[in-house]
Amino acid sequence: MIAVLRSELYRALTVPSSIIALAGFGFVAALTGWFDEDFWALLAGLGTFSTAVMTTAQHYQHRTALLVFLGRPQRVGVLAVQCMVAVLMGVVLVAVSGITVVFSGEAAQYVRTLTATPLMAIFGVANATIIRKPLWLLVGYLGWLIFAEGLIGRLEEPLPFSSFLMASAGDTRGLLALAAWTVAALPVAAWSIRRDLTGD
Repeated sequence: MIAVLRSELYRALTVPSSIIALAGFGFVAALTGWFDEDFWALLAGLGTFSTAVMTTAQHYQHRTALLVFLGRPQRVGVLAVQCMVAVLMGVVLVAVSGITVVFSGEAAQYVRTLTATPLMAIFGVANATIIRKPLWLLVGYLGWLIFAEGLIGRLEEPLPFSSFLMASAGDTRGLLALAAWTVAALPVAAWSIRRDLTGD
């Protein structure tokens, strides 16, 4: 398990697209943190989700999943390690980009956002394990965020990103809803990771 964790961390931190996505979201989120802590929380959640999706789905995109699964036939264990790596990267992203939020006097929201971050990271890994196409997933969720959660739900319904925002604002129901979305996605991901790789 430690060898897989070390391998996943090394891969996540050496793939240029992962580093660019992490740094880009971190920089933009840090800038917005000076002006609006809620917008920072949204960008931090999106950055955590996107980074988790990219680092997980790249295994299928670059065909490295085959090598990992040959070395580690227990695929659910690999899924658990991918969740750990995504949580670590998401927490670092939120912790660093949120320094501006702390300086602007919103330390409580900073802590609440950090608390919700692991759930968003695991939700991203689970989705990437199910869909396996990062572009489809990111574009689809961007449309989902704009239309379903933004225009229809007005970011108040307990949908994934709205729940993250509610949790970062201190609403316990938001944290519970995000946990429910994550728990619902994990069994599907655990089943999906066993699928054949030839179609990806």
